[in-house]
Amino acid sequence: MHARDPTVFVDDDSDDIDLGDGVTVASPSDESAPSDAACVVVTGPDAEVPCDVPTVLYTDAPPEDVERPERFDAYVSRGDRAALESQVRWLLASADDAGSGRDAERAVEPRNDPEWDRLKRLYEGTTELIAAETVEELYERAIGLTEDILEFDNTSFFRHDGEGFYVVANNDDMAGLGPIPSDMGLLGETHRTKRSFLVDDVRDHPEADPNDSAYRSAVSVPAGDDGVFQAISNEVGAYDETDLTLAELLVSYVSETRSRIESEAALRKSREQIERLHRGATELAAATSLDELFEQTVEITDDILEFDISYVGVVEDGYIVPAAISSDAPADGAERVPLDDGGIAAEVFLSGTTDITDDVRDHPEARPVKRMYRAVLSVPIGDIGVFQATAFTPAAFDERDAELTELLMAHVVVTAERIRAESRLRDERDRSTALFEHVSDAAVAYDVEAGAVTVRDVNRAFQSAFGYDAADVVGSDLLGRIVPPEPDPDPVPEPGADETIPELLVAAGESYRGEVRRRTDDGVREFILNVVPLSPGEERGAGYAIYTDITERKTRESELERQNERLEEFANIVSHDLRNPLSVARGNLDLARETGEETRFDTAERALEQMEQLIDDLLSLARRGQLVDETERVDLGAVARQAWATTETADAELVTCQSVVVDADEDRLVELLANLFRNAVEHGSTGNQTASGDAVEHGGRDVRVEVGGVDGGFYVEDDGPGIEPERRDEVFEPGETTGDDGIGYGLAIVESIAEAHGWSAVVTSGTAGGARFEFRA
Repeated sequence: MHARDPTVFVDDDSDDIDLGDGVTVASPSDESAPSDAACVVVTGPDAEVPCDVPTVLYTDAPPEDVERPERFDAYVSRGDRAALESQVRWLLASADDAGSGRDAERAVEPRNDPEWDRLKRLYEGTTELIAAETVEELYERAIGLTEDILEFDNTSFFRHDGEGFYVVANNDDMAGLGPIPSDMGLLGETHRTKRSFLVDDVRDHPEADPNDSAYRSAVSVPAGDDGVFQAISNEVGAYDETDLTLAELLVSYVSETRSRIESEAALRKSREQIERLHRGATELAAATSLDELFEQTVEITDDILEFDISYVGVVEDGYIVPAAISSDAPADGAERVPLDDGGIAAEVFLSGTTDITDDVRDHPEARPVKRMYRAVLSVPIGDIGVFQATAFTPAAFDERDAELTELLMAHVVVTAERIRAESRLRDERDRSTALFEHVSDAAVAYDVEAGAVTVRDVNRAFQSAFGYDAADVVGSDLLGRIVPPEPDPDPVPEPGADETIPELLVAAGESYRGEVRRRTDDGVREFILNVVPLSPGEERGAGYAIYTDITERKTRESELERQNERLEEFANIVSHDLRNPLSVARGNLDLARETGEETRFDTAERALEQMEQLIDDLLSLARRGQLVDETERVDLGAVARQAWATTETADAELVTCQSVVVDADEDRLVELLANLFRNAVEHGSTGNQTASGDAVEHGGRDVRVEVGGVDGGFYVEDDGPGIEPERRDEVFEPGETTGDDGIGYGLAIVESIAEAHGWSAVVTSGTAGGARFEFRA
C-alpha cells in the first residue's frame, strides 16, 4: 500500500469525482496538493502523459481521433463520471496490488504485472467496442474480448424483454436462445438486485440454478437495466476478484457503448421519421379531396409512425363517422358513434386534447370496437374530427408518438381547410359560371391591369351578339376589339364630365349602367352596358360586363320620333296649309252665289286643286319609312320618261343619258323624279333675256331638265335660277318653298324616298347655273 493516501490529479476542475475515503483528488490549481500522484486524469488527447503513472484520458474526442491511444491506461467519454470513478479505482487497486511486498518505489510500476497487462489490453480493446455501429456488432466484439483478453471460457450477454431472458451474444453460437424465466437462478437474481456475483462453486450458492450440471464457477454482472453478462466455467474457483473487476469494466464499456448506439440509432430513426413525416405532409398538401386526404393520413401513420391500426373519424350531424381506416384493419374495425356517448374519441374531439390510453380495459369511458384493441392514441383534428391509433399490446404509445401525430394532424387541418375553401370557391365558381353562361345577354369576364382589359371568358350570347369566337377573344384586349376607334363625343362636353371608358371602372370596384356604342363583327351597334366588379368597393381589377343589344329598339325609337314629327307636320298642314285654300274656296263660292261672278268659281277651283295636290303629298309623307318595297335594276332613262309623262311640264324639255342603270323601287323612283320635275318647272326661269335686255315672257314653263349618271348614283339638274347656297340645307325641310303657290312638301318627299333607298341627297349648282340634285348610295 502507499505510505500515505494516494492522490489523483485531474487537470480540469469542471468535473468533481468522488473516490471515497482514503483518496485525495487534486488539480494543478491546488497548490497544497502533493507533488507525487498515484493516478492522473487528463482531458486533452494531446496532453503530456507522466512517466510510469497510470493515466486516464477523459475527453469529448471520439476514440478514433486519439493519436497513439497506447499512451493512456484507460479511455472514458467526457460526462460519464461513474465510468471515470470505476477506472480510477481499478488503476489505484492495481497499483496497490503491484506494490504489495515490494519497495515503495515499485508501487507505482504496475505495468510489468500480468494483470496490469490484461487491463492494458482490455483498454486497447475497448476502442473496438466504441467503434461498433450496431448493438449486434458490439456484443460480438465484446464476446471476442472476453475470449482473447479476459480469457473466459463460456460467456454470454442476456437481454430481458418483459417475458424472460434471451441470449443476445454467446461464444458458442447460442444467440437467440430463450425465453429463460425471469426468476431463474443467478441470472434472475443479478437482474433483480443489479449486483455483481462471483461464485466459486454454483453447487454451494443458494440462488444458483444452472441449466447444465457441469457448470461450477461463474461471474454474473448486471448490464444496464435490462441485461446481464455471465461467464461460466466447468472448473471450481475459475474466477477471482480481478476477473470480476475486469468483467465489470468490460460490461460498463458495453453498456455505455450500447446506450450510445441505441441513442444514435433512435436519433437517426427520429430524424428519418420526421423527414419522412415532412415528405408525407408535403404529399398531403397535394390532396384534392377530403377523402383522399384522410386515406393518405392513415397510410402515412401506418407507414411512417408504424401504428398497428390508424383511423380517421369526421363529425357529421352529432356523430363521429368513419372516414378512413388502415387497409389491414378488420372490415368492421370502426363504427359510427354519437358525440354525446362516443367514448374516448368523443371526449378527445369535444375537449380538443390529445389522450394516450395505455390499456382500454382500464379506461372507464373506453368502448373499443374490437376486444383485440388495447392501447389507444387519440388526437383531435380541429373541428373536423378525431384521429385514433390502436395497438394490440398495452402501453404501445408514448409522448413522442403523440407529438409526431399532433404535428401531422396540424398539417391535416391546414390541408382540410384549404380543400374546403377550394370546394366552396369551386361551388361558387360553378354557380357563377352557370349563371354567366346562361344569361341571355352578351357577357364578358375580364381583368383590368394598367388600363388594359384582358378577357377571361365570354358566354355564348356574347359570341352570337358580337360575332367573335371565344377562342379568338379570350386572352385578348377587349377594348381594342369592341370600342369604336372614333366614338362620337358630345360637341360640347359638360364641365368635369367623366370620359373614362365604363369597362375600366371595375379596377376601382365601381359599377356602371348606361348606353354605349360598341363595335361588333357586323358593325357598330347600340347597347346598354352593365359593369359589375367582382368585389364591389375593392380595387381587385376584375369583373363582368353585360351588354344588352338595343340597336333595334333605338331604331324603332328613331322611327317613332320621325312618325311623331310627321304627325306634327300633318297637324300643321291641316291647321294651316289646308285651312287656307279651304277658306279661299269657301269664300269665293259664297261670293259667286252673291254676285254671280264666274271668275269666283275659277279661284275656288284653283284652291281645291291646291288642296288635292297637298293631300297627295300628305299621303306620300304618311308612307315615309315604308316607301320602298322590293328593289331591282331599272333603266334610269326609261323611268325618267315615265315620270315626265305623268307630270304637267308644258314647254319644258327632258334630256336623258343612255345606259344609266340604278337599283331601285321603280314606283317610288317615278315619284321621286316627278317631284323633282314639278319643282324644276314650277321654280324654273320666268323668261330669257334678249340682246337688248328686254324680258321675253315664257310663263316659267320653258325650263330644260337633264337626268344622268354620276359615280355611285345619278343626278337631276335644270337650267333655272338655281338655289342660293345658304338655302340648300333647308330645301328638304317640310313646308319650305319659294313659290307663291307651292306648299313646300315636294322636296321633303324626295328626301324621304332617297333615304328609304339608302341614298344621300345633295343640292348643288348645275352646269347651266340651275339647281342640281345628286343621289348616291
